[in-house]
Amino acid sequence: MINGGMFQEIAKINAEAIRGLEPKISIWNNGGDNGGKLSEDAMGMKEFAGVYKMLPPLFKTVNEQTGMLPPAWMGTLSDKNP
Repeated sequence: MINGGMFQEIAKINAEAIRGLEPKISIWNNGGDNGGKLSEDAMGMKEFAGVYKMLPPLFKTVNEQTGMLPPAWMGTLSDKNP
């Protein structure tokens, strides 16, 4: 398989399959570890806030890639960039 060029052919086929795609890649970071300085309750709220902050970019990414909008009860997308 190696000497016959099969892997090179598979790589060419895969490269052709994704040619012209423009994927949107989003990296979300909640700021990392706090060094254990917050109580468990405060840390829980911080993590909840992190999830809440993540929703707008998630909705925007899904909309850009699929055209789908979130349900009205979840909110709407604005034209402003985050």
